Amino acid sequence: MKIHADFECGNIRVLNVEGNHVYLQNELRGTTRDYFYWAFCVEGAQGQTLSFHLDKEWVGNYGAAVSHDLIHWQWMDSRDDGFSFTYRFGEDEDKVYFAHDLVYTPARLRAVLCELGLSAESLCLTPKGREVPLLRIGNGSRPIVLASRHHSCESPGTYVLEGVLREYLASPIEDTSLFVVPFADYDGVCDGDQGKGRAPFDHNRDYTDAPIYPEVREIIRFAKENPVYMGFDFHAPGHSGGARCGKIFVVRKFAEKEPLFDTFGQLFEAACGEDAVKYFVSGDIHPNVGWNKDATPTFSTFFNTLEGCRFACTLENTFFGTAENKVTAEKLVNTGRAFCRAVRKFAEQLES
Repeated sequence: MKIHADFECGNIRVLNVEGNHVYLQNELRGTTRDYFYWAFCVEGAQGQTLSFHLDKEWVGNYGAAVSHDLIHWQWMDSRDDGFSFTYRFGEDEDKVYFAHDLVYTPARLRAVLCELGLSAESLCLTPKGREVPLLRIGNGSRPIVLASRHHSCESPGTYVLEGVLREYLASPIEDTSLFVVPFADYDGVCDGDQGKGRAPFDHNRDYTDAPIYPEVREIIRFAKENPVYMGFDFHAPGHSGGARCGKIFVVRKFAEKEPLFDTFGQLFEAACGEDAVKYFVSGDIHPNVGWNKDATPTFSTFFNTLEGCRFACTLENTFFGTAENKVTAEKLVNTGRAFCRAVRKFAEQLES
C-alpha cells in the first residue's frame, strides 16, 4: 500500500501507520498561518478498511471528498469525528484520492475546456516556470475580468467560475468579453499549497503599485490597458467557525457603492434556484466591517477604484454549506450560472 501526495494539488505527510489506522498531517508550505487543506492518494488498498486520522480537526461535515480521476469528486457523507474518517476500499479500487473538500484541479479545467471547445492561452510564467492558464472569451468592447484561487486551496470559487463560463457561453452579455484567470496562484494550486497568508503576503494582498507575483502583475497590466467593465474574484472562507463559513456572501467595498451592491445582491439571490448553493443578500459583509477594510490592497479594492470599472466584488463561496444548503460540485457550478444571469440583468439595468 502506498499513501502519497504526488499529484496536482496533493498535500499530506504520513506520520505513522499502525495496522488499519493511518496517522496524517497536512503540510504548511510558505504560509504565515495554520490552515486546513489536505489531499492525498491511496494506492494498493483494495478490499481493506482503513481509518485515517488528522492531527487537527480538519475533517469537514461530510467526511472526506473522494475521487478516482482528480476531475469528479463526491462526499463520503460520513466521518468518525472532526479528526478522522474510515473508508472501505472496494476490490477494484486500486487508486483513490481523498481531500478536505471538492478540489478543483487543473485536470478538471482541462477537461472542461475540451468539452466546451475552448483553449487556454498563457497569462505568464510562474516563479517555477509553469504557464498560467488564461481564457479570453467573446469580442465585445467591455471586458469583464474573472479570477479565482488567489488563495490556492479555495476550490469552491473555481467551480462557481466554471458555472459563470458555461452560462456566458450559452447566453453572452451584450458587448462584453471575458478575461479569465482561473488559478491566480498557479504554483500554489499545482503544488497543493494552502495559499492563504502566504509570506510575505498572499496573492490577494498584492494589488499594489509594485506587485511581486507575476499573475497579479499581468491582471493589473491588462486592467490598466483596457476599458474594464466589471471585475469578479471568487474565493471561499475558512474551514469552520464564524457565522459566514457555511454561507455564500459578497464582500462589499466602499460605503458610497452600497446601492449598487444592494441591487446586484437582490438579482443574484433571485437567480439562485434549488439546483444551486443558495446566496442570500442578507449575509453580505459590509464595507469596513471586521477584516473587510477598504484600504486592503485586494483584487476587489483595485477594481472598485479602477477608473471606468462599473462594478466589482469578491464572492466568498462555502466549502461545505449547511444542512439545508449543502455544497456539491454540481450546485456550485449552478451558483456560477446564477451569478452570470445576475450580472447580465445588472448590466442591462446599468445601461438602461
